[in-house]
Amino acid sequence: MTIKKRIFISNTVMVFGSLLILLFIAWGIVSLFKEKYLNENSQNVQLAENSYEVQGILINASSLDKDWTSISVALHNYGFELYVTDDNGNELYSNIKHSEMECLEGLLSDEKFDTDKVVLYYLENVTIAKEKINNNGDIKYFYAVNYPDKYAFLGVGRGMFEMFIILFLMICLFAIVGLLLSSQFFTKMLIKRILKPVEELKMAASRINEGNLDELIIYDNPDEFQEVCSTFNNMQKHLKEGMEKNATYEKARTDMISGISHDLRTPLTSVKGYIKGIKDGVANTSEKQEQYLNIAYKKACEMDILLQNLFYFSKLDTGNMPFYKQDIELSKWISSYVKEKSEELLQKNIILIFEPDRFEHKVSIDVEQIKRVFDNVIENSVKYVDVDDIILELRLFKEDTKVCICISDNGHGIEDEKLPLLFEQFYRGDESRNSKNDGNGLGLYICRYIIEEHCGTIEAKNQNGLSIYIRLPEK
Repeated sequence: MTIKKRIFISNTVMVFGSLLILLFIAWGIVSLFKEKYLNENSQNVQLAENSYEVQGILINASSLDKDWTSISVALHNYGFELYVTDDNGNELYSNIKHSEMECLEGLLSDEKFDTDKVVLYYLENVTIAKEKINNNGDIKYFYAVNYPDKYAFLGVGRGMFEMFIILFLMICLFAIVGLLLSSQFFTKMLIKRILKPVEELKMAASRINEGNLDELIIYDNPDEFQEVCSTFNNMQKHLKEGMEKNATYEKARTDMISGISHDLRTPLTSVKGYIKGIKDGVANTSEKQEQYLNIAYKKACEMDILLQNLFYFSKLDTGNMPFYKQDIELSKWISSYVKEKSEELLQKNIILIFEPDRFEHKVSIDVEQIKRVFDNVIENSVKYVDVDDIILELRLFKEDTKVCICISDNGHGIEDEKLPLLFEQFYRGDESRNSKNDGNGLGLYICRYIIEEHCGTIEAKNQNGLSIYIRLPEK
């Protein structure tokens, strides 16, 4: 069921519920009237006192000749009121009340009454004395009416009370009609106000379904829907950002696949060429053969590094990278790593210096993964440093509650605007693949992932060269 229909039904039920309550109250009052007035009073059928004295006054009324005020005063002394009509029913004099008049109405049209004697009637606790006076053809009818106050209901006569009931029901009816009309009017206004933001949300959802993520909902009314529309706009913004990020990510993946194909093809072509040179006898001396084999081996190692990075990236992308942490003393472990790495780098005329801290630093790390971080950082520094005599310096020191490792080179660094992008996946400092030092944009991204899995941070700075700061929590 729609909100519009629910609101209409609820308001209609409310109005008719009010009507039923009012009708129930009226019914209760009428029932009380019947019980307290009609039923009880019907058991007390008795002519009013002094009825016979009133008869005498009416018999002598013909002698007073239109002095009806005197007759009225005389009747009033006995609790009766006077009503006089001519032969055509025209009123000549009256001081009776509405309740007494209602009882008279049945007698005014009584054609059977044709006597000069006084006749007494008793109708609903009202005593009526009626006389016909014929004065030389001038016929008049005199009525003396008695309605005791003790038979009034709630302080008013029966007729007045019945009028009150009728008036009450009419007022109730008009009030209900007015309430119903005003309720429907304000309900329509309320529905219009409620459905406006709903329609805006519906249109916004349709726009998103059609791929339009630029147009936002404009709703400024300070009500509950403002927060809903604002939340929807934020969701739309995040969705747009996510789609743009995914598009960028997919483009980077496509570029990476294209680049990797190029990166693999180049050393693979070299390996094939040098092996074919040995096979065809181009390398006809032992020295030349050894040179060809060394170059082929070097190119194969480059392909191996590339494939390892791809393998690690695949594990990172699927969340299947395992970590086996152990407690070690970091200074001793780095000293051992530098000793082993220095021998490898010296063959390339690269100097690696380690400046240990005089304090011990206990950390919980995955040794193999942290070793990969160091290898990737050093490999990146060696690849992109633009000097002939490369010197790499590794320092260890404490910074607040963290252990900080700084790996710096003696190159010229990189542009400041590129520093925050170094650890993004697929980012390469040299956008051209014509450079001999081109990379695949995975090495430093893998470093960031591994360090963050150790609850640490990694950042790059320009300090007389490029410096990579790695911070790990100390146990």
